[in-house]
Amino acid sequence: MPVALIEFSDQVAQELAADLTALPEFNTGSRVTLVFGDIANKTGIVSTTDFEAFRTRVRSKLMTSQTVRDKVRFVENRARVDDLRRREQGSSQDLLQEDGRSGRAPLNERYTYFLDGDMYRVARGGDTVNMYLLNFNLTNMPDGEIVWSNSPYEIKQER
Repeated sequence: MPVALIEFSDQVAQELAADLTALPEFNTGSRVTLVFGDIANKTGIVSTTDFEAFRTRVRSKLMTSQTVRDKVRFVENRARVDDLRRREQGSSQDLLQEDGRSGRAPLNERYTYFLDGDMYRVARGGDTVNMYLLNFNLTNMPDGEIVWSNSPYEIKQER
């Protein structure tokens, strides 16, 4: 199972990078801000540890894609940033994380999007075949409009 998840994470990151950078919202001439939301484990079978490794790997691969980095600045989940700020600084300044650097940065809501996803498992063939499906939504910050949702990225695993 972990080997299949590693292969799937590489596939997802590559396809997600291509899909996002092809969107009109990511080709306005301005870098967009992408806030990582959550990828929910709705498989009912993948352990939390394995799933967290999968999710972290997708995120890391996406963040290291030069094609994506040219068009996107990555921002940590604001709730997590606020928690870190309170713990480390005891402050409520507007602190964002971009490309691993901390500092204050303006947040232009017009070019800010949330990326969230869900991962499902579909069993076939008397539970001898598992199909894993991962679906993402890209939501516009100002009005909550879902501006993009992918056809699920999928992988089939035979046991």
